[in-house]
This record gives sequence, structure tokens and C-alpha cells, in this order.
Amino acid sequence: MKEYNGSCHCGSITFKFSSDEIYEDLYRCNCSLCLKKSIIMKPLKKELFELISGEKKILEYQWNKKIAKHFFCKDCGVYTHHIRRRDPSQISVNFMCIDNLIIPGNLNIDIIDGASHD
Repeated sequence: MKEYNGSCHCGSITFKFSSDEIYEDLYRCNCSLCLKKSIIMKPLKKELFELISGEKKILEYQWNKKIAKHFFCKDCGVYTHHIRRRDPSQISVNFMCIDNLIIPGNLNIDIIDGASHD
């Protein structure tokens, strides 16, 4: 597994995680919140994710059934990661917050139907 680092825009929140394949399992969600965020997400097992800094800078947002937990930087407002409603044993990171990542033009990004999720 390779280790990756990520951060919010201002650098207050930093994290790291391990992944076998950084470009696999990427998704967008069509729920009302994710449509507004318009981001690409990378799901991970919780044990592969580590918050390095910024715990006191994190704001948490929950809505609807209050299962998913969405995390944002209170200084710059950037969404960094969330605990998934569909699978609370996973964390999804904002793919665009991963440091020094080359974004190929042919990314395969699935659409998750969060709008219909019970």
C-alpha cells in the first residue's frame, strides 16, 4: 500500500491514508448535499485513515437520519472527508484534497444513488 497525504485549502486540517490503488472506487453521490458539494470521493476503511492535525478546526455537519458525518474546515470551509451513511465503517476523502496527485483525464467515477438511499 502507498501512503497519501491531504489537507484543506488553508492547511489547518491534514490527514494521511493508505491505498492500493488511488484511482479506483472513485464516486460522486446524487444526494442533495453531495450535489451542492460537487466533489469526487475516495472511500477507505476507517483504519486506513489518520487525521494528522486540525481536530479543533473541524466542523461536523449531519442531516436527514444523522448517520453520515461530513467534516469541513472552519477557517477555509473546504470539505475534507466524511463517514459514510451507506457504510459507516468507511471514510471517504475528498479526492481533490489529496496532495501532489496527478489527475488523469480519463478517471472512472461512479455515481452513487444517495438520493434514493433509505
